Amino acid sequence: MEAAAPQLFRALTPRPALRRPERNTIVLSLPPRPGAAPRVFGPAPHGQGSQISPIMMQEELWGRMRALPFVYMAPTLVSVSHARSLFLPEGIGTGPDEAFQGGREFAHIHPHHDGSLHITLPKDIEAEVIEAGWGVHHPVQNVTLIYGPRNSAELEIAWRLVQESYWYALGAK
Repeated sequence: MEAAAPQLFRALTPRPALRRPERNTIVLSLPPRPGAAPRVFGPAPHGQGSQISPIMMQEELWGRMRALPFVYMAPTLVSVSHARSLFLPEGIGTGPDEAFQGGREFAHIHPHHDGSLHITLPKDIEAEVIEAGWGVHHPVQNVTLIYGPRNSAELEIAWRLVQESYWYALGAK
């Protein structure tokens, strides 16, 4: 009989393929992000300088991100050299040019000392993200900086936003 995996490894197991939930409205109804906004620096590089996400939260989010169907990981085309990036292959997805940061890159997570991520979002969703305090628009590029999650509740919101970026790149309505 095979021993059960320790809790740590079960938490990092990739999730099954996701189906986009139907949205009857153009908003996600995001709750306000608790507390003051973290310090942001940039524009180049652009990132988060305070309220750094715990490494295990960053790794859980990255594990979910890289398990999205069809994505591949490759060196970033637009961020710092140690950022971990997601791309969609040519021929997969029909998202607009604005759904990509460079080439077919649609999302990247910054190194552990930062923990934030840049994703592309439709304008209506980006406006809600900014209004609820979950991120800021990049001062130069057409991307949204999402603050790194500080706890499991924030992890779920960051994950939901990554999924929105993924569906945007795929061309899902």
